Amino acid sequence: MKINTVNPLVGLARYELWKSGWAEKDKVDEFSYISNMCNPEDVLLSSKIFFPDFVVAKEGVFLENKYDYEIFSCWFKQFDGDLQATEKMINHTHLYDVFDGCSEDIDDSVFEQLAEVVALSWRLVLSNKFPERKFNVEVSNSDQDYGPVVTFYEII
Repeated sequence: MKINTVNPLVGLARYELWKSGWAEKDKVDEFSYISNMCNPEDVLLSSKIFFPDFVVAKEGVFLENKYDYEIFSCWFKQFDGDLQATEKMINHTHLYDVFDGCSEDIDDSVFEQLAEVVALSWRLVLSNKFPERKFNVEVSNSDQDYGPVVTFYEII
């Protein structure tokens, strides 16, 4: 019995193009692509997206790369001391912004799948780092969003 952690990947134009160059396509897979095309430094740096560092401020948990005391104070005041709303706002991450330097035309389904994988990893890491707390990790991709967005906040 096979149990997928991540749904089968779709919309991978670069991978499919690479795979089409192989005579025996059934003998290459995602791991072959990684072995052949990816630099270990890039993969390691990418792990920061999936396993971020955190800052705890006023009992709230925030992504370290998004946290700034002044911005926190402004949102905390704007939300009348609502820590959940502040966490949700500061922690929201637009995946289009994460890959702002990518000039290629990427299928939207790739960003949508990536958002789900990021959310899965954040759930795991938050549970590991803060076992006594419960978090809601959300993925959204509405017309009001700028592409897929992942955020989290503590459930009180």
